[in-house]
Amino acid sequence: MPEKRKKGKHLTWEDRHEIQRGLREHRTFTEIALIIGCSPDTVSKEIRKHRYFKPVKINQRFYQNRCKYRDSCRKRNICGKKGARKCRIPCRQCNACNERCPDFVDYPCQIEKKPPYVCNACSKSRSCLFDKYLYNADYANREYREELRESRKGIDLTKDELIELDELVSPLILKGQPISHIFAEHAQEIPCSERTLYNYIEKQYLNVRNLDLRRKVRYRKRKRKEETKTSPTKKINHHYRDFLLELEGNPGIRVVEMDTVIGSRGGKVLQTIYWRAEKLMLAFLLDSKEQKGTAGTFDLLEERLGLEDFRRLFPVVLTDNGTEFADPDLLEFDGDGNRRMKLFYCDPRRSEQKGQIEKNHEYIRYVLPSGTSFDDLTQEKVDLLMNHINNTARPSLQGGTPAKLALQHFGNDTAEKLGIQIIDADDVCLKPVLLK
Repeated sequence: MPEKRKKGKHLTWEDRHEIQRGLREHRTFTEIALIIGCSPDTVSKEIRKHRYFKPVKINQRFYQNRCKYRDSCRKRNICGKKGARKCRIPCRQCNACNERCPDFVDYPCQIEKKPPYVCNACSKSRSCLFDKYLYNADYANREYREELRESRKGIDLTKDELIELDELVSPLILKGQPISHIFAEHAQEIPCSERTLYNYIEKQYLNVRNLDLRRKVRYRKRKRKEETKTSPTKKINHHYRDFLLELEGNPGIRVVEMDTVIGSRGGKVLQTIYWRAEKLMLAFLLDSKEQKGTAGTFDLLEERLGLEDFRRLFPVVLTDNGTEFADPDLLEFDGDGNRRMKLFYCDPRRSEQKGQIEKNHEYIRYVLPSGTSFDDLTQEKVDLLMNHINNTARPSLQGGTPAKLALQHFGNDTAEKLGIQIIDADDVCLKPVLLK
């Protein structure tokens, strides 16, 4: 017995010839299906879809009694012959009743309405003068190939539907919203899949172009370099391997990633903090890339939240080996010597170990491209930017947003202290115009 056909796999030319052979040998749909490895319903649909109609010739139409009542009719001599010419046989045995009987009801063979739906297996097929339905493997395969070609032409939308789609999607894309975010909020209004929408944009069916999308790029695979074994003495027990041991010993512990985003050389920088589970990112504007600035951010957060809530939100922090984070004691302990968190460092030249925050920095670069000076920014503008980023829907959150998830996990009071706000999906803007 052949293996069961994979779901979605189309019938082949060989499969269609097996169907034609099975019909000729009076096999059932179930028997044919077992031979070609599909369901009986597939065989039935194939026959009905690709059979062809063969009408009887006009000059032959009256050579066979086609009346619906031909088996029960008792009429005689409807042709009206008299005397010696009077017809002696029942009218149902005469082909003339097709034309002359006032009660004639045309009733062709009903094979088209019941299995096997075609006349291939009928023993009377050659002599039958009724209209026929036949299945031919070569004809069916040609018809299938033609339908396949036609299905790949154009788009599966009417002109009005395409206009509505353009009016909905294009303004949101021009605001800098990712396609995934748009689908998360408007999936019911968009009459195509996410992949199809990308294709429409690429083929210029909409007013937006590939240049308006952010992800239309190719990535070069990173080359991993050997780990540098030397590390400062202060970082003993703070390495990445120690971080993994901490996670192993405390399953489900909340992990926070930390980094900095640089503007123009020598100017202000952004210190970013990212919660892995919620995919939430906050940013704090610093005058320079110095340890006192990064430590001051945590002092400020501890003051806002209180030591207990601070420890709940920042149990484990993972960062890189930048000079601004070089002293773990300055970050792990507050001014009174209380431990407030555990700090760990990625291996040298292994930024992918905190890859989530690195990737999330893309959203910042949508609004503040690389090389942009941060000197004119204020913390209020930075908070506005982060709220728009945190209200962008993510496929990894099943269309949810980091802001809404943070409200659930952190609580409303804590989220308010962190400056987290909910923004309407259609108002999300990830373009430089946001901070103008």
